[in-house]
Amino acid sequence: MKSNQISIIVASLILGISFIIGCSITNGDKELEVDQDQTPSIVTADKLLMDIKETALYLNLTEDQVMNIIKTEHENLSRSGIFQGTMFPYIRVGNEYLFNKDLLTTWVSDASLNRRVYLNR
Repeated sequence: MKSNQISIIVASLILGISFIIGCSITNGDKELEVDQDQTPSIVTADKLLMDIKETALYLNLTEDQVMNIIKTEHENLSRSGIFQGTMFPYIRVGNEYLFNKDLLTTWVSDASLNRRVYLNR
């Protein structure tokens, strides 16, 4: 009887450890990343919109560079009335800029193919 109880305890421990390892493996969808301010943010594949910090991190740019791209393209559009190619994709809600990850990929491809130049201001 005593060996039966020990077997149950050992089996429970093995099951518990397996459960913990399994949870940590399946939780691989979310990665903890640190932005320039050393503030952790969770970036997930299923997130539809990213804020400016996440976008800058995703594009390996600074927030100022992202805002410079937006301002430059807006000035070019205002000056000439037309814009060739794909504009930097964002929506603005109040004072906050939000960015679609999939559309950013399209923009990067278009900007790269057309060898666009954005100067720092």
